[in-house]
Amino acid sequence: MYGRLLLESLRRGTRRKLLAVSAVALGTLGATALAEVMLASGDRLAAEMGSYGANLEVVPARDGETLPVADLAAVRKIFWRNNIVAIAPFHGLRVRWAPGEARETVAPLVGTWFDHALEPDWKTGLPRTRPTLKVEGRWPREGAEGMEVVLGRRLAERLGRHPGTEVQVRLGERDEALRVVGVLTSGGDEDDQAFAPLAAMQRLGGAPDRFTRAEVFALTTPEKRNTRPDPRRMSAEEYEAWYCTAFPSSIAFQLNTALPRARTSVVSGVTGATADVLGRLRGILGALAVVALLGAAVGVTAAMTATVLERRLEAGLMVAIGAPRSRVVFFFLSEAALLGVLGGVAGGVLGLAAGRLLGGGILGVAVPWIPVLIPYAALLGLLLAVLASLAPVVRALERYPADILKRATA
Repeated sequence: MYGRLLLESLRRGTRRKLLAVSAVALGTLGATALAEVMLASGDRLAAEMGSYGANLEVVPARDGETLPVADLAAVRKIFWRNNIVAIAPFHGLRVRWAPGEARETVAPLVGTWFDHALEPDWKTGLPRTRPTLKVEGRWPREGAEGMEVVLGRRLAERLGRHPGTEVQVRLGERDEALRVVGVLTSGGDEDDQAFAPLAAMQRLGGAPDRFTRAEVFALTTPEKRNTRPDPRRMSAEEYEAWYCTAFPSSIAFQLNTALPRARTSVVSGVTGATADVLGRLRGILGALAVVALLGAAVGVTAAMTATVLERRLEAGLMVAIGAPRSRVVFFFLSEAALLGVLGGVAGGVLGLAAGRLLGGGILGVAVPWIPVLIPYAALLGLLLAVLASLAPVVRALERYPADILKRATA
């Protein structure tokens, strides 16, 4: 009987019910679209900001020491190994450039990897840890005959060199002729340095297969600036959640475990800025979603108020023949809940399409379909409709049955 009454009620007053469904659909449409953009843009922005530089740095645990390059293979054995995008070791020496020439100068020569196969199917190097570096020409080749080098822009200008020329370097009693294959522009300290293959450069310095510093580019989950969690003070549940989340500090902890002779630190400039920007973006999108839902709530309240006023006679009769007020309130709220679910599903489906258009057209983000948001949109629509209908329904049934009937027939 209750179900028949509810279905019959839904068949009547179609116009106002469509208004309520439309209000819920518009509110959930906006919330779903913004949630979809938030999820997609957060991942994309984290990756984009991470690409401006490596976010982890590995140095020897003791100052002044060097580490064997072979130790870096352990990086690919940690829990978050698939999040390690690239790694590049560095061994720098200050050498004399163009000795005996008028342009003679002293500047750093840094040995590193460019296209090094750390594993048979995984290559890494400086171009991957710093993808924003611009090179006129090309990067040096690993294992090339002769020693190839890339000069920083300002160093190349001081030496008067360009790709295709050669330059002499001297370290102590050792001289080496280098072939310039590219000129590097970064806008930073790299413009005053030169980069050569690590193995070739170490022949000049006499310290083969060693490095003084390595940088790691890892895909991470943004973490609050200046966060320094201490695993020793965590409970078992906190430790598991932290360890199994790709936080920069979590990956650094695992690298410290894999490289016991090294100390890994988080480059806070990159990770902190990523967390700040993502936090503000999510705050803005969240505020917009709340505004959309508040507008929908106003529409639903207006529609349900008009519906209840139209059906005061029906409500009064129900109470007069013995129906508890709570049962009558539940009847009207059940009707509102069904309308909310319909509006939520419609708004969720339309919101997914709107999110793709919003992300691609305004933010330039390729937003994927996230159908898991539709059940949440339906639940949101249900809650929105019920909460917006509660006040007008309760207010309409506050009076005694005779008073309700009198006012309804007046």
